[in-house]
Amino acid sequence: MSKRKVSVLVPYRIENNSVYIFLQKRSKDAKRAPGFFGFFGGGAEEGETPEQALLREIKEELDYNLKSFDFFNKYETENVLMDLFTLKVDDNFEKEIKVLDGDYGKWFDEETFLKEKNLIMGDILILEELYEKL
Repeated sequence: MSKRKVSVLVPYRIENNSVYIFLQKRSKDAKRAPGFFGFFGGGAEEGETPEQALLREIKEELDYNLKSFDFFNKYETENVLMDLFTLKVDDNFEKEIKVLDGDYGKWFDEETFLKEKNLIMGDILILEELYEKL
């Protein structure tokens, strides 16, 4: 069985020497991890590169046309190959997007992230790495 290929975006901003990461609150009827916070993005369609999948998914989920982004890392689990991209944003980011997938987006600094109980388990280690390296 082949692994599901996904591309995700981590919008982040730095404020008062703290990193804030924007995560999606998944709807209660989502196929995967309903009601949990996770990354924006999703599965690649047949023939798409990770970058093409990212552009399409972010347009579908945030109604946002990415102009630039940075590759952060590739992650592999038993069922998933994930390409993770980052985007440093400013205070206007939420005015430029419209959350179309999931309930809403929320900013997490490291302290808030550590207290949140509804995080997708596989994302927790990745988030720890992001907070350390961004």
